[in-house]
Amino acid sequence: MAEFRDRPGYSFNPGAPPEVANFFRNKAMRPSFSFRDVEPEEHAVAFTVAKAMQVDVLQTIRDELQAALDKGIPFEEFQKTLTPRLRRMGWWGVKEQVDPLTGDVKKVRLGSPRRLKTIYRANMRSARAAGQWQRIQRSKRALPYLVYLLGPSVRHRPSHAARNGMVLPVDDPAWQVWYPPNGFGCKCHVRQITRREAEEIGISENPNTPSREVFNPRTGELKKIPVGIDPGWESNPGLYRQRRMAEFLQDKLNAADPAIAHAAARDMATSWRVRRIHDGSATGSAPVAMLPQELADRIGAKTRVVQFSDYTAEKTRRKHGEATADQFRRVAELLETGSIAHEISGTGTESLIFEGQGAKRWRLVLKRTVAGDEIFLSTFHRSTPAKWAKLLRGKTVTIMRE
Repeated sequence: MAEFRDRPGYSFNPGAPPEVANFFRNKAMRPSFSFRDVEPEEHAVAFTVAKAMQVDVLQTIRDELQAALDKGIPFEEFQKTLTPRLRRMGWWGVKEQVDPLTGDVKKVRLGSPRRLKTIYRANMRSARAAGQWQRIQRSKRALPYLVYLLGPSVRHRPSHAARNGMVLPVDDPAWQVWYPPNGFGCKCHVRQITRREAEEIGISENPNTPSREVFNPRTGELKKIPVGIDPGWESNPGLYRQRRMAEFLQDKLNAADPAIAHAAARDMATSWRVRRIHDGSATGSAPVAMLPQELADRIGAKTRVVQFSDYTAEKTRRKHGEATADQFRRVAELLETGSIAHEISGTGTESLIFEGQGAKRWRLVLKRTVAGDEIFLSTFHRSTPAKWAKLLRGKTVTIMRE
């Protein structure tokens, strides 16, 4: 692999882009005794500082970090402002504290200049990396590759140095774990590049990512973590945050009163979120309809929420230009009044095909995942009676409603 060094595509001054500040601002607070008490996935949605068991202490640290992000405040000023506040609150130096897991009273180190530096750097780099991931997703059509780069540290972890210059597509699974920072003090970063630049550098083969077993004495759990990544840093916070938002919304709709969920999904189908996914300026997925329970049961789905994803959006833009964002108001109508065909594929997925009426009709196809926990709008486009008749001649199709 070619030696390749570069500077990060950001600086700590002045201020953070909106997605960075919002990533941090929208975190819930999670008091904890040890960093091992909080899973890496939780760090994407919750703010925590080991030994900060009092909510007021945690809130004070969080407020100063948020101000540092918003205003581009350097560490020295952050430390100067926060230190006297923590001293007045008694969260400084070595103190006795009760471990809530064991009930034992232990002498622990609370605030110190070294700890504040670790807190500042870890939170700043994680928030900026998560914000950068959102921008990467928005611009991946023009810049479809990432290159892994070392930071300005004097010494580098050998496993990180081995990945210097690694070039992989934005959506390669490797970035789910090897998206920096990958540990305390890690200054590695990625840069988004064009296909041409990726080919000039050399697109890497999918990297071998051996794992090691790490025992968490706090939870008794034995986990496998990629070699070279510190425990607690083995996830991409920006990617995980997007997934959790989609899962939360799906759970809420599934649990809501059917009439309310139905109305909410219809509103979402024409919302700004769907429009941005449709035009490629946002990633992830958004609900666009609620499937009747009997249809969800027919295809073995565990949810009734129909989602529109960035993957489908790209295909729709490329192949079906007539399916503009404004036309998504038709989705719920097709589910309610269109003809329905049930199709079983050889890959373990099942589909429902909805066909409108008249000469100028619309068709949409819904597919459930193999696990059955999600339903996606697979295609949405114009159709004709002749195309519908051709579909019906297929041996794998069963008509449910004409």
